[in-house]
Amino acid sequence: MTPGSDGAADGAPGGRDTPAVDVLVVGGGPCGLTAALEAARRGLSVRLVEMASSLGGMSASFTVAGVRVDHGSHRLHPSMSPRVRALLDELLGDDLQVRERNGRLRLRGRWVAFPLQPKDLARTLPPSFVVAAGRDVVTKPLRRARRNGAVDSYASVVRDGLGPTALADFHGPMAEKLWGTPPEGLAGELARKRLSVRTPAKLARTVTRTARAGGRTFLYPRLGYGEITERLADAATGAGAVLSPATGVVSLSPGASATEVVLGSGERLTAGRVLWTAPTGALAAVLGQAWGPSEVAPPPVMRGLVLAYLVVRQERFTSFDAHYVPDLDVAFSRLSEPRNYRDGPDPDDRTVLCAELPCTPGDELWRADDDAVAKLVLDGIGRCDLPVPEVAGIEVRRLPSVYPIVTVDAPDARDGALTWTDDVPGVTVLGRQGLVVADNLHHVLDMAQSAVDCLDDTGSWSDEAWAIERARFDGFVVED
Repeated sequence: MTPGSDGAADGAPGGRDTPAVDVLVVGGGPCGLTAALEAARRGLSVRLVEMASSLGGMSASFTVAGVRVDHGSHRLHPSMSPRVRALLDELLGDDLQVRERNGRLRLRGRWVAFPLQPKDLARTLPPSFVVAAGRDVVTKPLRRARRNGAVDSYASVVRDGLGPTALADFHGPMAEKLWGTPPEGLAGELARKRLSVRTPAKLARTVTRTARAGGRTFLYPRLGYGEITERLADAATGAGAVLSPATGVVSLSPGASATEVVLGSGERLTAGRVLWTAPTGALAAVLGQAWGPSEVAPPPVMRGLVLAYLVVRQERFTSFDAHYVPDLDVAFSRLSEPRNYRDGPDPDDRTVLCAELPCTPGDELWRADDDAVAKLVLDGIGRCDLPVPEVAGIEVRRLPSVYPIVTVDAPDARDGALTWTDDVPGVTVLGRQGLVVADNLHHVLDMAQSAVDCLDDTGSWSDEAWAIERARFDGFVVED
């Protein structure tokens, strides 16, 4: 174990007067908090710093009009690893509820149950869509044969797999909505990472599975998604980790045996290993002159979200947990009702609707005031043939970095932005923000646990073990 506050390891840049920790975690989202917890439980000394004034990141929850809400629609998938499930069971106990998914998606002006269900599909799918989709299944081999030399795009991956109808009616407009770029301009790898169902055969298996008892379940905490990060923070503190919100990193100076760190408060410390879960652009900034523009590739541009929370004076708006809307003339991509995700202590006389409006930070939607945002949401609700509610209040939050934009012109932008980080001694990049991926929370917790596994009981790091884990992470695909 690295020496304690009375001195740093020999050769550390900070000298013997600089406090030392075995592990410095940068970023207080679920990945960083899990890494801090697991490392502290191993007996390592741990400090976590988070620039924001609160912990949890995009997985935090907060209260609007007495209702616990999340930063958009979140849920835990049962397909998580046994180790992740064991951690969540330990932290949440009976508060981790098994829930039945009950969503809908908009397709050719009709609402279709999501996850897809055989009986509902037979009743609600437009006949024209059924005919077109059936034709796409029959002609799938021909589409592959005609693709020689074609650009590998989001559009081509969906068209080759599910067919032109699925591309035109759902996946294409939804992709354009989320990333602000037509699917023909988005890299094919983005679709392969984002869409777990890309062939008719996989779609058929998924629909068959959802028809079985228990086939549409998900896991969700009684007090909102943020209960996960709140319990992680409590457990990490209890294990001995020091958590420091409202604390940023000013500079990192990697050394032969440790990294010297300067925090925004002026505090200095040395770390045997830095686990970085914040964006790689921020890492480049704190490394300073040692890592010039020639060595650091810029990360992909990120697409943001405006989240609009509408307070409605009725117990429930609908019985559905989420509505997915690909239509480009509707500003929001998803409309969710947090109280329908759980059995929790919500008031009986009101509910809250959460609308997710994809945008680019700085654009007109990003700058719109609350009244303008509410008007956009209500207009979209009306266009979707939903009852337009009487709104008693609105709260708006903005997330600048949600969807990484990877285009056909720069399909390797993410890899290029990450390759240089492998050469920074003493620093390991992980997590959704650090690895520039839009991933499930159970994958992110898996990353954190695996990263700590690469540390031995003295705090020494195994590059070989991490290379194996990174290769596994690269195979993760978002599950919906």
